[in-house]
Amino acid sequence: MMQTLDDLSFNPDSNIKFSHCSSMIISFRCPHCSSELSFDDLSQNESPCPQCETSIKLGITRQMRDGNIVDKCAICDLEKLYIQKDFNRALGASIFVGAAIVSLILYGYNHVVASFLVLGGAAAADYLLYLALPEVTICYRCHSQYRGFSANPVNTAFELGLAEKYDPKDKRKNAENPATEWQER
Repeated sequence: MMQTLDDLSFNPDSNIKFSHCSSMIISFRCPHCSSELSFDDLSQNESPCPQCETSIKLGITRQMRDGNIVDKCAICDLEKLYIQKDFNRALGASIFVGAAIVSLILYGYNHVVASFLVLGGAAAADYLLYLALPEVTICYRCHSQYRGFSANPVNTAFELGLAEKYDPKDKRKNAENPATEWQER
């Protein structure tokens, strides 16, 4: 079943199976209208976009269905994916900027110990969030996000060279991309 990200609330009349809804979710942008969508029914191979009504073909593999492992992108079929912690980057940066500002203000009023305690508290909060938050798998090309899947050892942390190689954004038409020579590990 295709839904917008805002529609992921409990609906007792829905045909969604809770095993799909609560564990595995694929979030992506519609290739036709760029609407943010979420897909949680891995038994389907295609589904219409609720915004533009265009049918979106999904490449759900057997490993995704049976093994709960992401081995390639279901939207663009790219096999290069990376993992990261599922945390909003803007929120994380805002927390540290706020902590730095408070720390500088305290330091300016000669409260040196309190200033460093604020920075230490922000670092401790960051570490606790790192331990507590789950990982999300992301496609290098279309930036689709896969939540609730089991870890795949082939998918590693983000590599800038691979992002340059596969990311279609900011590329001039027919421009030579030096990143295509990137040594894949």
